[in-house]
Amino acid sequence: MKQISVTEIIQCLGRQVKNVAGAHEDVYVDNLADASHVNLTTLDWINPSKANKQEIAEKSPARVMLVDMSIEYVTGKVLIYVENPKRALATVGNAFFVQKPQCGIHPAAIIDQDAEIAESASVGAYAVIGKAKIGEGTIISPFVRIYDNVTIGRGCFVKEGAVIGGAGFGFERDEDGNRFRFPQIGGVKIGDYVDVGANTCIDRGALSDTILEDYSKVDNLCHIAHNVRIKKNAVVVACAEVSGSCVVGEDSWVGPNACIRDQRTVGNNTMVGMGSVVVKHVGDNEVWAGNPAQPLNKQK
Repeated sequence: MKQISVTEIIQCLGRQVKNVAGAHEDVYVDNLADASHVNLTTLDWINPSKANKQEIAEKSPARVMLVDMSIEYVTGKVLIYVENPKRALATVGNAFFVQKPQCGIHPAAIIDQDAEIAESASVGAYAVIGKAKIGEGTIISPFVRIYDNVTIGRGCFVKEGAVIGGAGFGFERDEDGNRFRFPQIGGVKIGDYVDVGANTCIDRGALSDTILEDYSKVDNLCHIAHNVRIKKNAVVVACAEVSGSCVVGEDSWVGPNACIRDQRTVGNNTMVGMGSVVVKHVGDNEVWAGNPAQPLNKQK
């Protein structure tokens, strides 16, 4: 079992640590757990929003806890004071408790000879990658398909079954009224620290590029159509569909099963509720829901 010293935790958290109370030399943790499975060697944390957080700290079986500055010291424990205990727990968890794939390309992956893949990236079994660029530390899970003219930045995570850079769904009619494909010759540009969920499809642009900016997150089973722009820190949740040439603004949230009609813009810091059908432009700092979606109120 892996043991992590309190000293290692403090070093990992760096400037997040405001103070440490209690003797912590030769004190170790070896697990993270939900509230019902905390034990002596768990790294526990206290949610600052709890009304009885001091009582929780005192009754916790854990010896080491991440707490905010309002918690009074509990005898016999090690309290690591931070501004945001949940953020600190996530930092420690990612550093010490999340299993990371090994760097490199699995022998069963199929990689185009002109692909550019950083040495610190990871490509899983049966992934198929065309003439694409994959940045440092990015994880491409097994069974992912990445087409030509796709650029993925640093620290991204693409889950199983995702398809990135396939042709978009665009058609015109010929002189007899029959549909034929409009050229889909753009690419996909994905920034740094972007997550793409399992079985999600991100189509390449028609004449321009489909763009996912830094820190944007797309959940499982989503469809991002051609020429879409998902801006920084925006979140698109499971089974949502963002139609062609839409823009989803910074720090916005598109709920499960939502649908955004083509060529519409969702503003910054805006929430689109689950199952909503957006047929109009949505402004900044708004909450929309329903079918068709209507504004409910403005976020503060």
